[in-house]
Amino acid sequence: MNRPKLRRFFPALGFACLAGCGPVDYLSQVGGRAPRALAEARHHGAAEQAPYELTAAEEYLREARVQASRSSYQRAVEYGRRAEELAVRAEGIAREKNLRATPAPRPAPASPPP
Repeated sequence: MNRPKLRRFFPALGFACLAGCGPVDYLSQVGGRAPRALAEARHHGAAEQAPYELTAAEEYLREARVQASRSSYQRAVEYGRRAEELAVRAEGIAREKNLRATPAPRPAPASPPP
């Protein structure tokens, strides 16, 4: 290849590599981290303890998938991050409420000395 062709080839290659990052970020965020965070939140009872945060996280994840179907990967990743944040918050609220609801263990009664 001569130099003028190389000068056109490398910027095009760089652009193609950068354009391919959107779907990779999307798969990592919306296909991995956000659904795992939602599953953890549900496991800890967020549906009953933090319904607002859990519902919002589910809707943000749904919207992330809609944006990805329109090839708007950057928006999809942003919605996925927000879904993950809300799911983590819902899990934290559920854990805290579950700890409050669990009674503290009582110490065993002292036995009288022989």
